[in-house]
Amino acid sequence: MVPRMRNQSSPTLRLSRLFLRHTRWLSLCFAPLLSCTASSDSVGMDDPVMLDMSKPPEPMCRTGQVAKVGEAFFEDISDKSGIRVANYTPMPPMVIPINDHSRLAFADINGDGYDDIVMHSLFPNPQKGIPFEHLIFLNNQDGTFRDVSDESGLRRIQSGFFAFGDVDNDGDQDAFAGLDIPLSGQNHQILLNDGKGHFTAKPNAGVEAAMGDSTVTGNALFADWNGDGKLDLFLGNGQTGYAAADQLFFGKGDGTFTEVTKTNLVGANPERPTNGLVTCDYDNDGDLDIFVSTYGVSVELGQDILWENDGKGSFKNVAVERGFAAQGTGNYWQDSTGRGTTLEPGKDAATYMGGNGFGLDCQDINGDGYADIFQTNISHPSETEYTRKWSDPSLLLINQGPSGKYSFVNEFLKRGLPYNEGDVDGSTVDFDNDGRFEMAMSRDTKYEGSFMMVDQKSWFGLMHQLPDGKFESVGYKSGINDDSQMPMWKRMKGAQNHAWSDIDHDGAPDLLVGGRDQGGGRPNFLFRNKIGSQNAWLGIRLRGDGKQVNRDALGAKVTVEVAGQKVVRELKSSRGTYNSADSRALLFGLADALCPATVTVRWPNGKTDTFREVALRRYLSIDMDTGIQTK
Repeated sequence: MVPRMRNQSSPTLRLSRLFLRHTRWLSLCFAPLLSCTASSDSVGMDDPVMLDMSKPPEPMCRTGQVAKVGEAFFEDISDKSGIRVANYTPMPPMVIPINDHSRLAFADINGDGYDDIVMHSLFPNPQKGIPFEHLIFLNNQDGTFRDVSDESGLRRIQSGFFAFGDVDNDGDQDAFAGLDIPLSGQNHQILLNDGKGHFTAKPNAGVEAAMGDSTVTGNALFADWNGDGKLDLFLGNGQTGYAAADQLFFGKGDGTFTEVTKTNLVGANPERPTNGLVTCDYDNDGDLDIFVSTYGVSVELGQDILWENDGKGSFKNVAVERGFAAQGTGNYWQDSTGRGTTLEPGKDAATYMGGNGFGLDCQDINGDGYADIFQTNISHPSETEYTRKWSDPSLLLINQGPSGKYSFVNEFLKRGLPYNEGDVDGSTVDFDNDGRFEMAMSRDTKYEGSFMMVDQKSWFGLMHQLPDGKFESVGYKSGINDDSQMPMWKRMKGAQNHAWSDIDHDGAPDLLVGGRDQGGGRPNFLFRNKIGSQNAWLGIRLRGDGKQVNRDALGAKVTVEVAGQKVVRELKSSRGTYNSADSRALLFGLADALCPATVTVRWPNGKTDTFREVALRRYLSIDMDTGIQTK
């Protein structure tokens, strides 16, 4: 007689057990705050026909159902959100030269974990005797905002923009107030936050005047470039109207700064119009480098700058060697130039024509772990005017990684991106949380009359990345541009700055756009994202220790891995032209993932923390000292 084996049963019964246990495991995966790894008491480890579910097969961690981009996936909530209070005063155009507050940014100024909104008027107004004004809107945590402009102490500050950062490491967002024009009796300022969103000026902060007592700063960056745990400050001077040298200041950790431009920007630092900035670790050596977008081919050929950090806060310009200074391939619109493939004759990388640079963002666009660059340029097509023929249009510069010495190759045309003459502010975002980054751009209206095709018009541009790495233009059908109350796509013509933040913490990045005055005044726009929360996501806020790592943790790099997918984000202060600033909460799109993720944080000082079994569809706060906390 053959002895009877323990747990022996019929094939039908065994198959039923297997189905039931797999179903139970799947139910755990769909519960967003539970682990998808089955525990021993749910598996029945003594059953000889039971699969080992401690490491479930890869397909079990995904649904295979990613929400598809269709139409009208953004909703205009501008009025009901409350962000239009005092955006402009209805008056004839001759009374207020620029009747809007279209420069803008997100910043959590009261420290509640939700991003607030800051808006700025433009420099033509004070040049006509109308002072600068700033509007501040606190987030009510429900998709609406309240006006606290006066209460904050920021409304009457005479500056063109703010850059936010915790300059004294006390846990709140302070501000650099930068003047972009010379204004009698006024200077740059450092404004300290009391922790509740009320600001006061820091006397003798060391940043008051630029070189030659000229205040013409168009944008600024905060980061810890010398690795001492204190935020430093880089000023991009000139914007579109002045030729001025940029500046570097090291922070002392108490809200004051020391200028180190002459000693730490090694080599030539010529006077030119800096019109956009972003900082990131493009060469993966653990320190932050600085990308500079310059305006105007008539100054230094319009070549851009890449300040490479030696790890101690000393920089050299390597833009030519890395392929960032200029592309040499000219405007995409002319057939006779090979549509952006033929090189400028008789020139080399050091003498190629650059561009009229504006927006600038740094992001791992192609998912290989290396930081790429998206730059918006205004490039005027002309066969007969040399500088227009050869100036750089908007660019998608793909980082070639260590094998290519971290050089950049322009793949704008290769990836199917459309040319537009009026690209101004540019950003990267994964708006549908499919795990691939998209690109967005505000556009100027003044050039669109020369074109008939939709993507050469001035509607807000939104380019969705496809699985093969190419892009499709979806802005015209996104719900951002169209409006039943206006002629087709008129709503977003002539947008100024824009910024991204998940204002209601539903996992979807929402869009704030500055409405540039088109005559008679214009308010700003806020759009709620309706597609992003349909896919898996994870939001992470970081906090440094305030000693080895700046309290904002600017420069930290976070990697989220789940079900074979890896998404890398780097925390930066601001980007692009006139200091657009997106949310400091890093939002990771994870497509159709079900299982918990592994999160790895590389802090700016090189320390690495790894957190496993992190549930999706929620916000986390990761503190360098105390670890991970659910928000």
